[in-house]
Amino acid sequence: MVSCENMKKGEVYKCQCCDFEIEVKNACDCGTNDNCETHDASHECCEFTCCGKPLVKKG
Repeated sequence: MVSCENMKKGEVYKCQCCDFEIEVKNACDCGTNDNCETHDASHECCEFTCCGKPLVKKG
């Protein structure tokens, strides 16, 4: 599943069902940022879905 800490600036992610697309404008630093309240070794910070399915990297 796509997590914000795996997304890189400029990448585009899309829905597997509809035409929704989203471009990463700024990279996340959840893996190294102590301010992230939900990130730990066993849990990724943010998971992105659309139409009930995970977003996938385009191209």
